[in-house]
Amino acid sequence: MKLNNLELHEFLSSKNITHFFHANTVATSSFFIKAGGLLSRGDVEKMGGKQTEQSSDDLDKNFDVWFDIFLDTTDLHSFFSRQNHYGPVLFKINIDFLLDSDLDVYVTKNNPIYWSNSMKEEDRYFIDVQELSDSWATRKRQRMMFTIRKPGGPILFNSVEEVIIENPKVLIGEEKIDPLHEGIKILTASGLNRYSIRDCYNCFCESNYLNQVTVESIADKFLEINHTF
Repeated sequence: MKLNNLELHEFLSSKNITHFFHANTVATSSFFIKAGGLLSRGDVEKMGGKQTEQSSDDLDKNFDVWFDIFLDTTDLHSFFSRQNHYGPVLFKINIDFLLDSDLDVYVTKNNPIYWSNSMKEEDRYFIDVQELSDSWATRKRQRMMFTIRKPGGPILFNSVEEVIIENPKVLIGEEKIDPLHEGIKILTASGLNRYSIRDCYNCFCESNYLNQVTVESIADKFLEINHTF
């Protein structure tokens, strides 16, 4: 359900939340950059763009969120001290767009992968900012997903303050390809001219990329869609 944007901004500010975050793969992010804004997965598809497949795609279509843009209220990499499962490219977005925007913002009570067809809309979304406030301390932060409901095109790049790229610190394949280097080449060729590379301390991401994440998965996150890994 659509929340009041001004009330939502006031609530987030009271929690010292100043930014939204959206993480994605290099391939999908490069299409955002070419398009001039964040896009829903449905809009990328409609525009003929290439994007990395996600396991939740069929569920997103079933639950009518395929054309929505999902945002987090925290940097999940820092929050969990591990790599971001959605992708290594993080868009950091100032929440002040809520002050003068008519975008429809909804907040889920849980990740849609846990929804069922029998659930009513009020079971899926907070009905107003007061209900969100009342539930804030008792629900998992990462499962309360802020969504821009069916924006219909690229949005929010005017509010992006920083683009942060993860550094897996691994080489892949017989040719010892550097995923970070290749990913940056793709992004800058798409028009990205300002970015920072994440510098981690006391984080599991380096160990995870080295020992747990498959070469194919790293390639999916950092390389073009048609990679051969």
